[in-house]
Amino acid sequence: MNTNSISSGNGTSEDEEKPSPEPLELESLFHRYGIERSHADNVARNVLELFDVLAPVHGLRPEFRKLVEIAALVHDAGVATDLENHHKAGRDILLLHPPANLPEKLWQVVAWTAFLHKKKIGEKKLSKLAEKDFGNMPEDLQALTLKVAALVRLADALDYSRMGSKIGQVSYGKQSIRFEIKGNGSAIDAERMRKKGDLWHLLYSTKLEFVSEIKK
Repeated sequence: MNTNSISSGNGTSEDEEKPSPEPLELESLFHRYGIERSHADNVARNVLELFDVLAPVHGLRPEFRKLVEIAALVHDAGVATDLENHHKAGRDILLLHPPANLPEKLWQVVAWTAFLHKKKIGEKKLSKLAEKDFGNMPEDLQALTLKVAALVRLADALDYSRMGSKIGQVSYGKQSIRFEIKGNGSAIDAERMRKKGDLWHLLYSTKLEFVSEIKK
């Protein structure tokens, strides 16, 4: 099927029949859509660490750990199809070919996480989501998607330099958590995480701080 037939909120009639999802195994998604495996693996590694460190704050149940990992693995599914708008292309691809490794109820969560991972997010953008198909999802799934997307955005930013940055020392304050970022690209990636933490800070009162390691 052609992914271009999927509605992207650009004037497609609501009455137009949408194609039925055809789930694919993760390896098939990687192969068919040319997903950059090294970056995907790094983002998945990062998101699992963030999931664990931030668990007391994000409150996601342990069974959602696999969901977060898979969302990270396929967040760039649209890059080879449309680099400039890969967040939209990725959403459409994953709506048509959701990961077969997840239950059907969670397919849209992964697709909309791909859509939300790229651009700056503020209150205005969040309110506009309600005008898209995102707003037709049950409220609990909308909330879950935003939480997953907040983590994936941070995990993606941690690999922005593609230089293998990792989380170092984590320090806890009363309403803040400070992450030291280690690696040759730590300055680049810490700055990127500060920018991509926008969604997290819309959802939670706990402030996240990111600093590059101090070389001795």
